[in-house]
Amino acid sequence: MKIIVLIVLLGAALARDEYFFAQLRDSEFGKTIIQTLQVQLLQEHPADTVVHLLKQMKDDLLNEQRAEDEDVQVSLQSCQTASEAAAAVITVAKERKATAEDRLPLLQQEQNDKKQQLLDKQGEEQRNLDRISVLQEARNVQRGEYEQRRDELVGLISALQEAKQILSQGITALKKTSFAELKSHHQSFLKYYPHKKGFHTMVNMLLEVLQDEGTQESAAQKVVKIIDTLVDSIFQVQKEEMKADDARELDFQTQKERLLLANRRLAGSIADLNARYEVLGQKVLEVRNDVSTQDAVINNKQTEKGDWDQTCNDTEKAHRQQTEGRNSQLEIIVECIDIFETRFDMETKSYIQRIRF
Repeated sequence: MKIIVLIVLLGAALARDEYFFAQLRDSEFGKTIIQTLQVQLLQEHPADTVVHLLKQMKDDLLNEQRAEDEDVQVSLQSCQTASEAAAAVITVAKERKATAEDRLPLLQQEQNDKKQQLLDKQGEEQRNLDRISVLQEARNVQRGEYEQRRDELVGLISALQEAKQILSQGITALKKTSFAELKSHHQSFLKYYPHKKGFHTMVNMLLEVLQDEGTQESAAQKVVKIIDTLVDSIFQVQKEEMKADDARELDFQTQKERLLLANRRLAGSIADLNARYEVLGQKVLEVRNDVSTQDAVINNKQTEKGDWDQTCNDTEKAHRQQTEGRNSQLEIIVECIDIFETRFDMETKSYIQRIRF
């Protein structure tokens, strides 16, 4: 009974070994193993020699695995370090971007405030200039009225002095030769100064007195004295009006200088505000550029980190597949070693030699 069981076990083992070698034909490495065994068996090498060769192949695979493990570990460490470095840069860039974005509205508000202050100061400056224009226009009108009044007074004085010169010739000479000249002079003056009614009434009265046949020559002398008094009065009026115009000019210049002084002060404030506004504008631009720069850094580093992560994943996957393939090869070699060490016989040898691809 024991012999039968042994024969059955040996038959089962032989069938299993033959199935194992038959399966090796389905892979390139399996074909290589079979071809190697066939060469060794063809040369009549003993099983120990085949086992030694198989163990050498096993050692070579294990050494390859160790070397590849080390290389892959270095590669993974390198890409993980690069990925972590990119992640660190992304973190810093996000923090800087957030800081810049928080700072930007504050700078913009400050810039807007400075702009409004600048506009207010410029508006005040323009209002002062407009006020100066109004004052200048009013002063021009006052000066024109004064000069017109001055010219009229000068004309009156000239007319009175000319009349005085005519009257100074004496009443007899006046009636004979110059009365017509005096009357003509009055008519000529009337054309230039038609609105001086009081003056013209007075002159008409004097002319009527002078035309009276019974008037003595002393009447002309009295008229001359009256003219002298009038001239003095007009000179006094002229002096008072000159003083009044000088006072108006002084007041105008004082107000103008006050406004100009205010504008000179405003010019300094405007220059400072404008400089500050420009500085804030530059800062706003710099912060906006910083936001854009950090965005670009984040995008670039995210792409870089993704690439490194993909490289790590691809390396791990390739290594895993390579390890699985190498483990399968080791299993084949170990199984071959076991067969040649424990149950290799002529039937197994014959079967291996008959395998074809």
